Amino acid sequence: MNHIKEILTNIELHHNVKILYACEAGSRAYGFATESSDYDIRFIYIAPIKVYLSLMKKEDTITNQDDKYDVQGWDLRKALFLAGKSNPSLYEWMLSPIVYRKLDPAMLSLKNVVLTDYSKKVLGYHYWMMIKNNLQAWNKKNEISYLVHAVRATLMLEQVLHFENEPVTINFQDLTEKSNIFTNEELSFLFSLKTGEKVAEPPLISQLLAKVSHFITTSETSITHLHEGKMHLHVLEEMLFQQLGIEGERDQTS
Repeated sequence: MNHIKEILTNIELHHNVKILYACEAGSRAYGFATESSDYDIRFIYIAPIKVYLSLMKKEDTITNQDDKYDVQGWDLRKALFLAGKSNPSLYEWMLSPIVYRKLDPAMLSLKNVVLTDYSKKVLGYHYWMMIKNNLQAWNKKNEISYLVHAVRATLMLEQVLHFENEPVTINFQDLTEKSNIFTNEELSFLFSLKTGEKVAEPPLISQLLAKVSHFITTSETSITHLHEGKMHLHVLEEMLFQQLGIEGERDQTS
């Protein structure tokens, strides 16, 4: 944890930015990391105001990667723009159980917007395509990671479709406990495969594949009926103005 804090502080100093939020994404946030898993660190930052007023195009992403730490950050303006499109990655960042920098107090409304106003339909199609793509990759390469991601996406889509009034999560164990699709035995088996344990019940792989394939077929129609959501761009814009110390536009009277 101390090394990650050091990485984030060095990014702020090197790029002259302020990090407003930082969290873990990927397997560690999902709860099925192995000893060899790297750290997928994601953050949102804000630059000096002159960057946003410049006539020259500025980078809106910061990356820093080595063998163990995959670090990526989005400029606040980019993050808010993508929030307006119900971006699934930002959705999962807001749900991460591993937080390295808590949301800046002025940014707490961003999490609320993401969790309440996001388009469920956009999220639904995102996870549906993730299931489909990982199944195709599994059929070609037969690598367990593709099956794991197909199952995880299935659990996330099940949550979007059927547990709308319950707290949302990205934690694999929490998703498992409320799933009506998979049994604990199947998911424990899958976790064992992911962590490299030797298992003696390969038929469970066929069961998992059958259930995922069935779900992707039966869920497609349900996605079309999901709530579209309505992102209020003026609310997102006000978050940017507030962070930059700019007052919102007022009616001018003479």
